[in-house]
Amino acid sequence: MNNTPIPACWSRVEIQVATQVDVGGLEFGDAAADAVFDAVHQSVPLGRLDKTRRDDPERVDQTEVLRDLCQPIASNEPHLRFITGKAGSGKSHLVRWLRTHIPDNPAWHVVYIEKRNTPLRRVIEQILAGIDTQAANELRHSLAQTASRLPTVREAMLALLNQLHQIIEYDETPVIDDLSGADLQFMRRQVARLIGELPFKQRLSIPGGPIERITKLAMSGIDPDFDISEDDLQISASDLEVGLGSFEDSSKELQRLVSSLVSTLSMRRATAAIINYHLTRAKAEIFTGRSADLLSVFEEVRRELALQGKELFLFIEDLVLLHGIDTQLAQALTLPARADLCPIRAVIAVTSGHLERYTTFAERGVQYTMDVDRASLEIDDLRAFVGRYLNAGRVGRKDLAAAAKSGEPIPNRCPKCVHVDRCHATFGVTSEGHGLFPFNAEAVDNLVELASPQGFDPRNILRQVIRSPLEVAEDELRRRGAFPSARFAATLAPTRLVVPVELRNAIASRSASADQEISLRAFYARTPPRLDDSLRAIAETLGVPLTDLGANDAAPEPATATARTPRARPNEIDQWAAGEFLAGGLARTIRTWILRALGARMQASPCGLNVRALSSEVKVGMISVTFSNIVIPKAGGGGAATPAGPTLRFEQNDADATLFKGILSAASGNLAGPDGGAWFLHMQKRLAEFEAELITAAQAHADEGLIEALNILGVMSTVDGTEATTAAEALAVLVQPKRPADLNPVITQLLQGSDALRVQALTELRDRLTQRKGNGAPSVFDAAAVLNALLPAVRLNELSATVGDPTPLEPGMRAFRDRHRALAGQAWDAVQRLLDRLRRYIADDEDFAATADELDKFVSHAHTAGALPQRDSRARYDDLRRKATPDAFKTHRRLLKLAAAGPAPARLWELKRDPSADLNALLDYWQQCDQLLTAYQPDTGNQPSGEEVYDRERLQTALKALADSLEG
Repeated sequence: MNNTPIPACWSRVEIQVATQVDVGGLEFGDAAADAVFDAVHQSVPLGRLDKTRRDDPERVDQTEVLRDLCQPIASNEPHLRFITGKAGSGKSHLVRWLRTHIPDNPAWHVVYIEKRNTPLRRVIEQILAGIDTQAANELRHSLAQTASRLPTVREAMLALLNQLHQIIEYDETPVIDDLSGADLQFMRRQVARLIGELPFKQRLSIPGGPIERITKLAMSGIDPDFDISEDDLQISASDLEVGLGSFEDSSKELQRLVSSLVSTLSMRRATAAIINYHLTRAKAEIFTGRSADLLSVFEEVRRELALQGKELFLFIEDLVLLHGIDTQLAQALTLPARADLCPIRAVIAVTSGHLERYTTFAERGVQYTMDVDRASLEIDDLRAFVGRYLNAGRVGRKDLAAAAKSGEPIPNRCPKCVHVDRCHATFGVTSEGHGLFPFNAEAVDNLVELASPQGFDPRNILRQVIRSPLEVAEDELRRRGAFPSARFAATLAPTRLVVPVELRNAIASRSASADQEISLRAFYARTPPRLDDSLRAIAETLGVPLTDLGANDAAPEPATATARTPRARPNEIDQWAAGEFLAGGLARTIRTWILRALGARMQASPCGLNVRALSSEVKVGMISVTFSNIVIPKAGGGGAATPAGPTLRFEQNDADATLFKGILSAASGNLAGPDGGAWFLHMQKRLAEFEAELITAAQAHADEGLIEALNILGVMSTVDGTEATTAAEALAVLVQPKRPADLNPVITQLLQGSDALRVQALTELRDRLTQRKGNGAPSVFDAAAVLNALLPAVRLNELSATVGDPTPLEPGMRAFRDRHRALAGQAWDAVQRLLDRLRRYIADDEDFAATADELDKFVSHAHTAGALPQRDSRARYDDLRRKATPDAFKTHRRLLKLAAAGPAPARLWELKRDPSADLNALLDYWQQCDQLLTAYQPDTGNQPSGEEVYDRERLQTALKALADSLEG
């Protein structure tokens, strides 16, 4: 095999000339430019549209269009033909071809208006070309004077805005777009006010702004290196989003007006509509002169031609050139011929959709559309289309022009090349004999499909298939094995989607020329990405080693030479690797698999931490890993919140996309997956690294929350009255405190309302102090970490008023502390009310036993003497006396002392047993005693009223006197 490299065989400069954005870049009438045009031109299908075939165009070719255009005119109606199509479809190219191929006819006065740098003034001068009359000469002089008055763009912009202001100020048009009546009058005044203000004019005239753009196009015409659309010749609502800072020194009225404009979309749209409506007239008056009435110009030209017995034959490469005089042109071209006006035939290129603006004009002619389906072109024709440009770049303008001048056929440089035999055999040749190097037929087909996916888009094919790739090839072919790199066709297929991510990843890991091999497989393979004999030969010629991908390189079926099967849409993971969004369902499947794999790994590992694995969470110690911790860029289902703790991050690249394909394969039951299962080993390595990070984080936070958890359990264990003296006893009480059977309902309410916090505290304790073996139960292994804190915790009866650093327990602790305080206040309020009621009958230092003994004697004597107020007084007294036990007396005395300290949360545990029964028993007893004593008030001397507190000595004296009197 000959390993001599094939060098770049074209000139970059010549390729750039041949592949200019528009044919308008090739000056008409220039021998070299005409020769290049002829060398690259290729016929494409067209559709003929007329009134009867609007939805079903008749298929025609360029020769039929030429024949139709040049047929004899049988009536006085203008013979108009429109070439329509989307931007870049080759309309101007066809107009130029028609101009080049019309026969020589002395009866035709041909005017050709090309796109190349043709300002409005030049359009009229072209129409006047060859017309030597006084009126025509005067008009030429007027155009020259108009141009001389506006030597700079700045002056022209100001003149255009001033003219707009004047026209809008005095305009009386009744309807503009959807504005009419009072609305139109109001908006016209507002727009005139804005346009008339110098600060607003200056803002619209900034470099790169809309007025500069419109002015340059009117003064200098279209630069062939740039695309121009109809919208570029008008003001848009977005052009009016001016910055308010530019008007800080303006009047308050103007500031208010500009503020309304900027903040109101409907006002900006209405303003743009009014400006654009009058812009055509303003441009014509400024750039062609007020005397340049196109209707009069055409009539002058047609009168002169009628005298000469000629027809006016007009070629216009793009109607957009005439913005400003297009309406007048449309009117002029529809005037029928008569004795003093010559017949007209014209062919005009116009972008699809724009012709509808000129209803009468459009209906006078026939349309030929270039918006054809790419599938309607033969595959050999598309290859020949590219081949012609390659040949033009090899031959060059000079030799093409020389051949055209001598009448020779368009030269083909390939036969003179020393590499021709090997080059054509390896890379292929078109049906016209042009070599496809540095492409092959498959590369041309693939690149054309990518550059022109919907229809036939020659402009984008020139840019993306020919110009840009050839520039890359010219640079890289100097170094063997460097072409085609990732730069090749990078704007068309930056990630080579036709090569699945797992294959790209495998090639990248095994080959030193991964980019080149992937490019070859993506574009040059007969059945991408599989290898074939042709691709192997190309790779060997270019010096690119190929990787054996096993079954993925099985011999494909040969592709046909005349048809091409559309590429299948890549799957979701390949699209994600190319920058697309990954749907939430797939992302959830991936995250779920990762969480389960992580949980299984960590539960089976001696990590020294408690690991709990759920379907959507893995908890390692106190570190939680959820979907949000598995970060997949541009994917759904990860949660909007910023993940807390360690994260497992993936990138939108081939390596991680291969992992995802493997995960999805495993999730569906196929454990092998891509890359022969190698993805699984890579995934386990990633999980191991993440696992280590989790363990480090969990160990770093192992002590956080331990004391808080113990404190919570300690306060709640106060319900158990056990006096713990050792750490073991304290731990038993903390974990499982005993509750008295007669526990105060308020304390029960506190504990029941805090069950969740208690469980959380126990969980915190377990997660920090236990580990799990496999799927088994947790076992304590590190109690030493809390030994010194157990006794202090079990003796705690309230939580601190302040909480330390934030922990997972903090919200619950705050809620418990507040609830504890509230219930303690509630319980002590109830006790205090009972104590206050008892003070009405007994003193705080009353000797209960002595007083009760005296009352017992009194009731006994009174009952014996039959002196009690009621028959059942003795029975009721005895019943209440039994309930007023010594323990009840002790409870009252204890609570009197505690009440003085106030209802702090810690005091709630002093009410562990509800004291209301004892206090109510005492209250009932003393009320009964009060009733009995009141019945004998006259005999007791200075017996106090029921509202007074009894004096123990006085009471005993009175009771003794009563007893003596009863015995007497």
